[in-house]
Amino acid sequence: MTQPGKLNQILATIIRAILWLFSWLPGFLMKFISLLIDVLLFGLCGYRSKVVKENISKSLPGLSAKEQQKVARKFYQHFSELFLETILIIRLKPNRKSRRMPFANPEMLSQSLEQKQNIIILTGHYGNWEWIPLPVLSSGYRLLGVYKPQSSRFADYLMQKIRHKPGIELISMKETVRAVSGAQNEDSAPFALLLIGDQTPARVDIRFWTTFLNQETAFFTGAELIARRYHLPVYYLDQVKHGFGSYEALLTPIYDGVSPTADGDITRTYTRLLEDSIRKEPYLWLWSHRRWKYHKEELPLPS
Repeated sequence: MTQPGKLNQILATIIRAILWLFSWLPGFLMKFISLLIDVLLFGLCGYRSKVVKENISKSLPGLSAKEQQKVARKFYQHFSELFLETILIIRLKPNRKSRRMPFANPEMLSQSLEQKQNIIILTGHYGNWEWIPLPVLSSGYRLLGVYKPQSSRFADYLMQKIRHKPGIELISMKETVRAVSGAQNEDSAPFALLLIGDQTPARVDIRFWTTFLNQETAFFTGAELIARRYHLPVYYLDQVKHGFGSYEALLTPIYDGVSPTADGDITRTYTRLLEDSIRKEPYLWLWSHRRWKYHKEELPLPS
């Protein structure tokens, strides 16, 4: 864990304690607060409204202007709830009986766990990605959570404090291969490597393009490379939202860890599954993200 100065560590601990107390507010009050945040972000500030509108327009051209506006409106409502749900994770504990985000098909992980298989779980910025560790840990797996460190050491330390749960090892994107290699050799419970694969690669890291949401889009291929190198099964994790603080996770197999597969197949299958999820319930995706920074014609693949 990134360690800021002692004073900042104390401040992060105080902030976490305040958020922990806040997380115990009754559900109806948190829902009311989320409505206020929604009014602030959408009605008053227009938070990244240009980015949201442009992303939806280019990604879902088949929708009418009114339908696109409805997606944007529902996105802001979901985003406001997501903000408070992220705070809730401070006090939520992995529990097989939890109704916050159970697996619809838990037998998939139980089968892999019985065989002591390490696995990869691929998902996107869809639904509540911050809560995914809860059902994974509840299944019996320990979790390697890959994340992109914040530019501020204090903010990075605070987010790690908020996300911390027993059984989770947070690793930076640059340390992923090293961490997986080390975990493969450990005599401990099998691990699930959790990757949010729809982030924008840096220019120098672009090795794969595909049509995604009606646009040529660059994707990381790290999950595919790790899966093939270490023979790890890969699952896609989809979500259904039933209401504030209530989700259901669904696993779909992408790769069995042993079958021959061509370059790009795993990544391409993942992007298709994520796109299907977004088209099904578009408001659950993170439309405020500046996803299409680069264009294929400007950045050809290296020879």
